[in-house]
Parts: sequence; structure tokens; C-alpha cells
Amino acid sequence: MPPLGKFLNPYTGFVQSEENKEAEDIKISGATNTISIYYDERKVPHIFAENDHDMYLAQGYVTAKDRLWQMDFMSYASAGRLSEILGTGYLNYDRLQRRVGMLSSAKNALKAIEANPETKRALDAYTEGVNAHMYSLSYEEYPLEYKLMGYKPEPWTNLKSVLIMKYVSAMLTGYEEDIAMAHMLKALGQTEFQKLYPEFASIDLEQMNFLEKLNIDSLPYASYINYEFLTNTAKVKPSAFNPRLGSNNWAINASKSASGNPVLCNDPHLNLTLPSIWYEVQLSCNNTNVYGVSIPGTIGVIIGFNEKIAWGITNGATDVRDWYKPRIKSDYSAYEMDGKWKKMKRSIEKIKIKDHDPFFDTVYSTVHGPLVIDNSYNENPEAKNYALKWVLHEPTNDFLSFIHLNKAQNYKDFKESISHFKCPVQNFVYASASDTIAIHHQGMLYEKWNGQGRFLMDGSKASHLYRKVVSGEDLPQTFNPESGFLYSANNFPIFDTINTYFNGYYSETRAHRIKYLLALKEKLSIDDMKKMQLDNVNEVARLVLPDLLKVLDESKNHSAKSKKILQLLKKWKGDYDKNSQAAYFYDMWWTNIAQLTWDELHIQDCYLRDPDASVLLNMIRFERKSKYFDKLNTDRKEGAEEIILDAYKMTLSSYENQKWRDLMEVDVSHLARVEALGMKKEAISGHPDALNAISGNWGPSWRMIVEMGKRPRAYGIYAGGQSGNPGSKHYDEFVNDWRNGKYYELRYFLNKNEAKTKCKSQFIITK
Repeated sequence: MPPLGKFLNPYTGFVQSEENKEAEDIKISGATNTISIYYDERKVPHIFAENDHDMYLAQGYVTAKDRLWQMDFMSYASAGRLSEILGTGYLNYDRLQRRVGMLSSAKNALKAIEANPETKRALDAYTEGVNAHMYSLSYEEYPLEYKLMGYKPEPWTNLKSVLIMKYVSAMLTGYEEDIAMAHMLKALGQTEFQKLYPEFASIDLEQMNFLEKLNIDSLPYASYINYEFLTNTAKVKPSAFNPRLGSNNWAINASKSASGNPVLCNDPHLNLTLPSIWYEVQLSCNNTNVYGVSIPGTIGVIIGFNEKIAWGITNGATDVRDWYKPRIKSDYSAYEMDGKWKKMKRSIEKIKIKDHDPFFDTVYSTVHGPLVIDNSYNENPEAKNYALKWVLHEPTNDFLSFIHLNKAQNYKDFKESISHFKCPVQNFVYASASDTIAIHHQGMLYEKWNGQGRFLMDGSKASHLYRKVVSGEDLPQTFNPESGFLYSANNFPIFDTINTYFNGYYSETRAHRIKYLLALKEKLSIDDMKKMQLDNVNEVARLVLPDLLKVLDESKNHSAKSKKILQLLKKWKGDYDKNSQAAYFYDMWWTNIAQLTWDELHIQDCYLRDPDASVLLNMIRFERKSKYFDKLNTDRKEGAEEIILDAYKMTLSSYENQKWRDLMEVDVSHLARVEALGMKKEAISGHPDALNAISGNWGPSWRMIVEMGKRPRAYGIYAGGQSGNPGSKHYDEFVNDWRNGKYYELRYFLNKNEAKTKCKSQFIITK
């Protein structure tokens, strides 16, 4: 940290950083023609260029102008370079980033990306735009965080853009349970394991009936997982990645729309930070006119629309990160494969450390991938000497998807565009002005035998290696369904067909709610779409509460306090409004029910998480005498009724008129956790299993609704602001409106003249 006086100096510190200057016309030598940039009242840039080179150059420039530190810092974090700027306290973090392959995979991907002329030209132009802004800055004009942390920006490179894409991919695919579930399978046996942790757990009985026909959970698998393969029981640490990070999206066609136009909705649930992960922008040139949100540091629009099509994305939640247990020599010189020894690959990672000599880390790799944990780095002993195979390591060119998607005009173009997208696996939803809707589960997936990749695999057998990538046509997809709507919410992607086994960390609760609400009305309006995105109902609570209350109704001698609670619960519809007492009480009651039910699992050393809420819900509905309701440390034999009553009494004894707001606060913190630059926690409505999925520091990071007619009409908001400067009024100006469920009309201009007439400021870039 710099001395306080330097920080407060009006010529070099915060006061200088907080100035809000109007943009001035500039010259960038790489520009080929004049580029016009118009800012609307929310500081959204609308870029009008003659060609795509100039368009991406201008995108790089304006993004850096608003978000330079954020872009730079994310590239350092992704590459495992934080020790360079923050010192020795981040060495273990950097080592882990290098060991899981973040930097090496970005370098390999860059080769593939730059081998494609189209993506190389776009990235080169973007990089030139970023650097044009960066080189123009004096120390006084550096973003505040550089001064706080005592370092300066370095030149932007194409590699930095790739690193940011890898960072986002890791965030969405980093969660895994392979090791914990392998040990749990060994401890419980296949029958009990598949009952408690089925491949697909759902509260939708119709879907469960369909899944049962697939017969996946009745098939034997992972027979190699025994006491010879896993000699010890591991104490498994929770993943550093959040499995809840997901999203909602859906589309309705003209027959379901009150306006007679197709409508598409999307709200990705990601970490909430200042600056936000999203940056709004309109990009226009001779072959493109697109509006939406970009990720600072990367090219194009990630989620958005043009005149002809709109698209949205949810995390596919399919598992693309697997662990193998190889047989290795003690000196890490070789590993065994089918009885033959193969030479271990070795790389040296040089990690620079601020004010210290660099640290050199040796990373060993097998054919599967790197040994993340070994004798020299033993942060997670349960994974020691295991090899990581991760689709993120593949040299993919995901940028090409968005370059093409931004200018796509029809469903054929859409399919071609997303065919280039490999990691993370995403559900792309589509709607067009010509009244076509579709959804695709898109990404690089391997053909697997039943259960392959769900558990720790045997790294000494070639039969455990993946052989073939699933073709794009065989990935789950749906086109113009008879219902007139389609949706995804990180649920298992059964759209029309399933042609191969794959596993993941799916959640069916929000998907069930979306399906219910879309089918409830014959015609749906834009206001209906907004209400859906802001819906706070936990579908599990709505479905199970009548069963819970029936048990209480059969119980006698309720106290006055209990009678009051029962009245609240009987009126409650599962809505997690921040001022709801019933929501608070139910949530604590349900937590206690789960705690009492799963006591057999909690004593396992390999315990990682409870079974899905739908498993417990269905046990309460259909298996009241399940052995799991019988508590370990009591003489009596409990069933569901006893557990429900005991949990109710526990909750009642500690309840003191709290409301949901006492448990649910949202924290929009600074990206580097600089407390003074974040926003204080505030109570908010919502629940992790509601459509308005929110908890702690994550939630709907961007809400978007697009109606595709003769001219697109769109509404959106994200939890942040366009500027990355804490001294700017545009730093966090959307957050309160976002908390309160408001939307902004998105200003999509068909041409430069419209933008010039309706925007508040402008500047031009010339060569």
C-alpha cells in the first residue's frame, strides 16, 4: 500500500482518479477510417465503425478507458501472477493456477486462435485499442487500484484476452466431486449410493418417469472402485468453486407472446463484484450491429441481440473436469499404463514475486494431465499424485463463436456460430424475428461409458481414457417445440433426445419453476417475463410444505407461539420475500430436517454434501419409513413424521420473530476485496433455488429480456456500473435499481444518425 499522503494527494492519488472527464477525440495509428463512439445517459458506448477491425479496436479502447485495472488484474489472477504485484502471500494461489494449467492452456489456445486469420485480426485490433489508451495515461491518470497496490499497468497482449476467457471457463467448470464421490460410493455401496446421489434428481415426476426409462441409475458401473483401488478413506475438502453458479434462460414463440413477437430472457448467476464482470456495449460496422454485454478484456458481445436474432447462455453444468489415479515412480520419473512405464513430462514454472527472488515450481504431467498435488505442493492431500484432465486444457477458439454469433442472421448462422464453442459447456437459447426458437447444449463432450468421469478414474488403464468427442449434431438440442417455449436452468439437458452418457452437477428446481410458469398462462407479456426473473419462490418449499404441515396438524397441544407460526406457514406460498417470517422459519426448519435425516452421511470422513433437496422431498412423499430417517443416537426408531416434528421443535425453540432478511444479504464487494471500494451488505429477496437465485456474493449478474419484432425491444440491468473508477457516478449506479427489481430500456440504434440524435456525448477515433 502507498503512504496515505500519496493516496490523498490531489495531483497523484484518489482525488485525481475520481475526476470524470468528457471523452476527447483521439488518433490511433491502426485505425483505417473514422470511428464514432456515442455514450448514452448510462455511459453505454455505441460504437459505429466502417469495418470489423476498427470496431474491435474501438471496443478495446473504450473498455480499457472504463475497466483497465479490472482487465489487467483478472489476467494476472488467471495466469497465476498475483505474487508479482501483491507479494509472497499469493504464492500458493499462483502455484495452484499454474499447476491446474491455466497459463499453459491459454498459451496453447492462443496458438490455435492466432492460426485463424479472422480471430487473430480481431484480437490484434482489440489489443491495439487497449494499448492506445494504456500508453496515453500518466501516473496521475492511472486507475486508483494501481496506486493502492503500488504497481503500474503493463502492455495488453492477445494472451491476456485468452487468459480472461480461461478464467471464466474455470469459474464455470472448476467444481468437481470425483474424489469425494468415489470414496462415498465405496463406503455406501452402489445401491445406497445411487439412491442418495442419483445421476438425475428431480422434483418433476414426469421428468423422473422419463429418466427412469433411460435405466442409467440401475446399470452397474465403477466396479473398479474398491478397497484395493482406494486403500484409505479421504477427508475431502470442499471445492473452492461454487456449484451454484448457473443461470436461467428461456424463449417463447409468437403463439405464446402477448405481443405476437418471440421473446427471449436470460439472467446468468455469477459472482457479484465491483467492477462487474459485464460491460454493456453496442458494436456496429458494415457486417455487424449487435448490443449486449461483453466481458472486459475479450472481444465481441457474449450475451445479446441484433436486428434478426437474440441469444442467451446458461451454464451447462456438465462435468468436464476429471481426476485419474496413476501409478507413478517415487521420483516422478515415470508412470505406468497397461503394464508399461512411460516417461513423465516435466515443466518448470517461473513465478515472479514482488521484492523477492522468483520461485521455480516443477509440474509433472501424464497423458491425462498435470499432477496438481505432489510431494512439493500438498495443499489437498486427498488428491496427491492424481492427474487432472480438463476440457479447459484443450486449445479451443471460443472467440470465433462470438465473432460469428454477433453478426448471425438466422438459425443456420446461429448453429454454425456456436459450433466453435467448446468450453465451458453452455446452454445457448435462441430466438429470431422470424419466429424460430431453439436451445443447444453446446461444448466439447466426450463419449463415455456409463459412469465414466463421475468418479476418480484408474490412470493405469488406457481403457479409462476418452476416445471420441461427441459430434455437434448428437449434443442435446431442441428446435421450435410444440409447447411454444423452451428453457434451461442448469438442469439435465433432456431437450428432445439423449444419445450418450454424460454427467454433471445439475439442478432441476428452477427449471421446474420456469416450466410451471411458462405453461400457466396462454399468453405472456414483457411484464410477465420481468416477474418471472424476479420470482422468489423456492419450488421445493412450495411442493413439500403441505406434507410438512399435515404432520403438524396431526400433532396436538400447540403453544400460542406454535399456532402463530402455523398460521404464517399455511398462508405462505414458498415466496422468499426479504420481510417474510414464514420464509425464515421454513428455511431453518428444512435445514434441521436435512441435518437430522443425513446424520449417517455426516459421520463419513469422505462426506462432501447432502443429497439433493429433491431426494429428501421424494423420501418424505413416498418413503416415510426410510432407514435414513432413523437417528443414529436414539433408542426409538424414527420415521419421517418424527424427524419433521423434532426439527420443528428445534426451530421453534430458537425462533424469535426473525425475517428472511436476517439470513439473506447480498454482498457486492470489490474485485480485489478492498472493503472501502465495495458496497455494504444489504438484505434482499430471493433464494438459491428461486428463479431470483441469489446468496451472499452471487446472483443474477445480468438480467435481459428481448422482444424480437420488426425492431428489437430490450430491457436489462446488471449489478454494477459502466465505470471501473470508484470516484465516478457510473461506478455502482445500477446496483440499487438492480436490488429493487428495476430494468432499463436498452438503447439499440439501427444507425449512426439515431445514436447521434439520442446520445448525450460522443467522440471520434481517427488514424
